[in-house]
Amino acid sequence: MTAITDDAAAATVHRLAALVAGGLPLDRAWAVLGTDAEALRVQTGDGRAGGGPGGGTGGGGIVAAVLAVARQAGAPMAPTLERLARLLREQAAQRRALEAALAGPRATARLVMVLPVVGLGFGAALGLDVVGAATGGGLGSWSVLAGAALLVAAWAWSRAIVRRAARGEEAPGLALELVAVALAGGGPVDRARTAAAGALIDAGVAASGWDDVDAALELARRAGVPVRGLLLAEAAAARTRARLDAEAHAERAAVQLALPLGACVLPAFSLLVIVPLVLSMLSGALEPLA
Repeated sequence: MTAITDDAAAATVHRLAALVAGGLPLDRAWAVLGTDAEALRVQTGDGRAGGGPGGGTGGGGIVAAVLAVARQAGAPMAPTLERLARLLREQAAQRRALEAALAGPRATARLVMVLPVVGLGFGAALGLDVVGAATGGGLGSWSVLAGAALLVAAWAWSRAIVRRAARGEEAPGLALELVAVALAGGGPVDRARTAAAGALIDAGVAASGWDDVDAALELARRAGVPVRGLLLAEAAAARTRARLDAEAHAERAAVQLALPLGACVLPAFSLLVIVPLVLSMLSGALEPLA
């Protein structure tokens, strides 16, 4: 799921909310838009269009889950859709921010992999038989093999660092939001939680945060206050924490990429470029004496 498909899903839901607020029934509003919840899931790449366990987390699956809960609980549809559109847009903005933060580390990882090739090109431009020294057997060939192994290790290491930085909760606060939707229909808390969990399973959407849901429900019960506002506040806080964590991971990745650079790429540069260059220069200097 990308920020572009999240934006597309948000735009569709926003139009749907406007049509429903204007008085159209939900099914009629989908027909006017020329799509439906299942088609939206396919367009946003949300795994199986038919739902069920094992799917991913994306805009189309979230829409299907929210609509299922709103219908079951009798929640006001237009306000629910408007809030859902805002949620999808916020999710898209967070994805774009993460991609921007990771752009630097990814560019650094690609750049360091090119350095040995550039060095070999400079050697060839100077007229040195770098390729011959590297493939002629003996020390040159062993040096190239060791350098290539280090370069592959650096590539795998750098890729792992960037992938760890990009990993995070797909839809922070979703469980909290969905229980709040279920409660908007006026049903009891236990039934709202069960409905939210079942809708996520049926839509094939993976969502964490159920511990936060239970903590919010318990806090509201002890305090004797309405729980829906607390759930929405906790959902907003969860999204903020996820955004800050993603930014911190991206900044940490930029620093960690210095490790494969120093431990693998620079030694690989020496083995792939410096050693063949020196051997080529020595060969050229000793050839007249031979």
